[in-house]
Amino acid sequence: MISDKNKHRFEYIWHLYNTNKIEEDLPFDKHVPCDSSVWQFPKHLVEYHRLIFEIGHESFKDKEVLDIGCGISWYLGSMENVVKKYIGIDPDEKSIKYARIMSKLVDVDTDISVASAEEIICKADTIMMLSVTHHITKIKNILENFQCENIILDCWEEGNNINIDDIINILTGKGFSLSGRHLYDYIGKEDMGDANINYGNRYILHFNRQ
Repeated sequence: MISDKNKHRFEYIWHLYNTNKIEEDLPFDKHVPCDSSVWQFPKHLVEYHRLIFEIGHESFKDKEVLDIGCGISWYLGSMENVVKKYIGIDPDEKSIKYARIMSKLVDVDTDISVASAEEIICKADTIMMLSVTHHITKIKNILENFQCENIILDCWEEGNNINIDDIINILTGKGFSLSGRHLYDYIGKEDMGDANINYGNRYILHFNRQ
């Protein structure tokens, strides 16, 4: 279960990001958690964390993890005292600026940089892609380049001219087995993605090397 401290870190980094502040402007220990005037940790993300980090615990334990499209490293707190190393990449410079601030709040060995999946060697013990699969134009090429033992990603059933079965077929063809396909569902779904881009249900997929 995600801790209250981790929820607070989520809220804090989101607050900084959306107000263009840095830690010198608002230190973490001065930030008020669950401030309704700013942003509160959404309840549905508790289930999202469970589907990723609790079900996939063995894919993170003492592993080097590559987070493709890490954004502001939302999920870094869930890897504290779990992973061996965290590598986060994202092409957006502002996101990486705040991901580095997030890394200072968490006791994890990190390497966070501005980069895209097309520019790096996609190699680690575990690779994860959360909320980015259908936003990468050449996703099939990137999946073909994965060098890892475990993969955790989420995707909709259809979007950006790729179907969830296409993703599964590519990875199983590379020697991975689909160990879990979990529906991420909650009432409303307002932030599940642009309806013009993503269609159908959203799933968390877990793969392991056979």
